[in-house]
Amino acid sequence: MRKAARQFHKVSPDVWRSRRFLALTAEERLLWFYFSTGPHQTSAGCCKLPAAYAVADLGWLMDQYLENLAALVGGDLVVHDPETDEIYVCRWFKTSPPTNGKHAAGIYNHICKLESPAVQDRVEREFAETEYGGAYITAPSIANSSSPF
Repeated sequence: MRKAARQFHKVSPDVWRSRRFLALTAEERLLWFYFSTGPHQTSAGCCKLPAAYAVADLGWLMDQYLENLAALVGGDLVVHDPETDEIYVCRWFKTSPPTNGKHAAGIYNHICKLESPAVQDRVEREFAETEYGGAYITAPSIANSSSPF
């Protein structure tokens, strides 16, 4: 039986006020939305995404994809490790923070599976800045508790 996919992700309307986002071209914006809401994304805002998958999903040429990806990396909108094909959507937890201890545990499970030290560091740092993320890192037992701390 196929595991249920993530059903949704919050994308704040504030994205349309973001200087980083507004500085992007239409193709770069499409790629950011693909990374943020696409089928490969996880609840941790990171995923393993070989370039060929993205090219096929978007119907783009490889050069087109790599050029747009470089712009998102340069604008600090995503972190990408070409060695591991892992991508993290920067500031993911501003709109999708963990909402309880079990949720934090599930997210942290995704973070621990990352192969890229650079991607993992950024994701973990931003996760730790959230209420439940920081609490989970300090005391993983909150995942088994009904109280927030």
